[in-house]
Order: sequence, then C-alpha cells, then structure tokens
Amino acid sequence: MFINLIEDGGHVLDIGANIGVMTYFFSKKLPESTVHTFEPIPDNLKVLRRIVDKYNLSNVKTYPYALGNKTEKVKMVMPQFNKVYFHGLSHVEEANKKNKGHLYDVEMKRLDDHEEFKNIKINAIKIDVEEYEYHVLKGAEGLIQKNRPLIYCELWESENREKSFKLISKLNYKVFINQENILKEYKKQKGYQNFFFIPAEHCDSLKF
Repeated sequence: MFINLIEDGGHVLDIGANIGVMTYFFSKKLPESTVHTFEPIPDNLKVLRRIVDKYNLSNVKTYPYALGNKTEKVKMVMPQFNKVYFHGLSHVEEANKKNKGHLYDVEMKRLDDHEEFKNIKINAIKIDVEEYEYHVLKGAEGLIQKNRPLIYCELWESENREKSFKLISKLNYKVFINQENILKEYKKQKGYQNFFFIPAEHCDSLKF
C-alpha cells in the first residue's frame, strides 16, 4: 500500500534495508525515482548489493552506514537464537541490550547532515530499524519539515513508539494504519505495528 501512495519522479529513502526486499519493489514500481537505501550490517549489505546487480536496479544507491541523531561509531547486533542468526532483527545495541549475537562496529550519521539530500525532493521514507526509529526521525527533522515526505515506520508498542508519535505530531503529521487495505487514522487501536505518517496538509487530497 505504501508504494502506491508515492508519487514517482523524486527520491525515496529505504532506511534499514536489510537484504533489499523493499528496495527491490521501490526500484521496480518507481522507475523514475532514485532509491537511496541504507544498510550498515556488512553481511546484509553484501546480499543487498548482489540483488541490486542481479536485477539491474540502476536507480538504487546504497549507503553502508546507520542513521540516527548523532555522528559517531556505534555497536550493532545481529541476534542469534538457537545458533541461528536473524538478519532482519539486526539493531543498534543500546536499543535492546538483552539480545546476544554477532557484534559489528558501524558508522552512524544524521540525515540532516547529509549534503546530498539538501537540494533534492524526497517524496517518501521507509524506516525499519528495530526500536531506533525515534532517533532516525530526530536526526531528520529538518529534512522532513522541508520535504514533507510520506513516511512508513514499523513500531512496536514501546517508549520508542510513543516518542516517535510525539515527534511526528510536532511536525504536523497524522498517523494512519492499514485496515483491510484502507488507511484509517490511528486512534490507539490495538494490534498494529505498521504506521503511515502523512503530512496533515496532504491528508484530504490523498486517495486512500
């Protein structure tokens, strides 16, 4: 559903791309857009780049670092349970210190410090960073306020979710959920973890 809301011809950010499933669909369904995909875990990034090459995703640019609200080195964990590594649950260590697994030292940056994004039109942002979404949003406040992109976030019920909601509300966005393929404004309904942040000024014009 999220992809169907995005106007083609601008720039899309895939933050927490993992091995590139959403990157692939962004690239194929938005051929006139540039897809900027961020994945700091070297093992995931290697697979992602193979997918980009194999399917000739010529409108994709990859970035080998994490995003947050600081410029620094951080530790990330790829969790391991019963000797099995879970690539899709990789996260910044401080977001969940209980998880054990393979540790990586990775670079982190703020989107608002990214020179390449200061003079382009960003239409949409997807964020799936395992309890670190608030920090990504906080480090992109200026970019979000300037571009007013559509934003998709996976958010578990936690302090991270509540802080993300407060920040996005301050930026004059409304929160929606997908109910039977129809976007409905979020009113504290239970059982949801996928959220759509829509600029308040665009809510009436979008075709849900």
